[in-house]
Amino acid sequence: MKKRRILSLMTAAALLVSLLGSCGMKAGETSEEVSSAMESSASSEVSRVSSEPSSEVSEVSEEPQIDLGPCNPLTGELDYPEEALGKRPVAVMVNNIGQALPQRGLAAADLIYEVVTEGGITRLMAVYANPDEIPYVGPVRSVRHYYVAMALPFDPIFVHFGGSPAGYSYIADLGVDDVDGMNYTSAFYQDTWRAAQYGREHSFFIDGENIAAVAEKRGYETEGEPLPLFDFAVEPLEPETTDAARVFVPFSSGYNAEFTYQPDTGLYTKKRNGADHIDADTKEVLTFTNVLILYTSVTAYNGEAQRREVALQGGSGWYVTAGGRYAIKWSKGASANQFSFTLEDGTPLEANRGKTYICVTDSSNAANTVFTAAE
Repeated sequence: MKKRRILSLMTAAALLVSLLGSCGMKAGETSEEVSSAMESSASSEVSRVSSEPSSEVSEVSEEPQIDLGPCNPLTGELDYPEEALGKRPVAVMVNNIGQALPQRGLAAADLIYEVVTEGGITRLMAVYANPDEIPYVGPVRSVRHYYVAMALPFDPIFVHFGGSPAGYSYIADLGVDDVDGMNYTSAFYQDTWRAAQYGREHSFFIDGENIAAVAEKRGYETEGEPLPLFDFAVEPLEPETTDAARVFVPFSSGYNAEFTYQPDTGLYTKKRNGADHIDADTKEVLTFTNVLILYTSVTAYNGEAQRREVALQGGSGWYVTAGGRYAIKWSKGASANQFSFTLEDGTPLEANRGKTYICVTDSSNAANTVFTAAE
């Protein structure tokens, strides 16, 4: 009977490891947490075994192995096509000024970064884990060097239409595989109505099929292992605070983002400069599970009046989810390094599974970031 109990405990432990090891085991999981879960499962197994007749032949119970299946490396979501595993993501620079609205393809993005550029305007970088399911995205716009540094850890194929001198230097010096509309205009779809109404620079879009065609023509490798932005929690996080039902994030005097928590869906809906941020194709407001607010130094680049330098060494910020928030610290450093996030006590940040919006803004805007509790 003692031997059987030991074997049963081993089976329960194996089952738990299988459960956590498939797209769910957190990199920061402590041994105490794992042990506690194992003891709970083992206790249940022992109770079942001890009620059986002792004369029964000792066997190892053949419990079914639980497989959570493949998950999206950028969102942690479990409904991910197996054939997409191991493929390189795609990062696309998207215009965010008034003439670019409504943008296309943002609802399908797994991650979206928003950072200020010249003149106080912001630009978006949309990142897609599965290159085969990218709808038309755009208007595609020019790149700045700090976007390249933020994208590099994902090992993406990088899509843009033009760029600053520093942006082009980063692409060349870092060996980034890019699809540049200045060189491959025919791969882009031009919305002639937008071109006539708002200007040529606000009219170009591209989809996954055309990105793949350029990548094949240029001999780009299509397989890779992107560094994830963070680990995902096994169980949904429920922040202790409830004061982040609405979040207002300023970037400059003319650009801001606002997020409103919807308890019925567990998602944040987004506003851009006070108006719902709508995807032109879905006709719906953009939604996100997570919002990151990263404070840093934004200064003039190389003494130029308009160009910006965005420091990516590290700083403070907030992780917002489920109507609450966590104070965080972040670091990055070298372009090849992925962002690293911790809670204030140094514990690695674990995020809820789902899409994430990342706001990178000057530290002076911290005092004007507004968190509002649910009414």
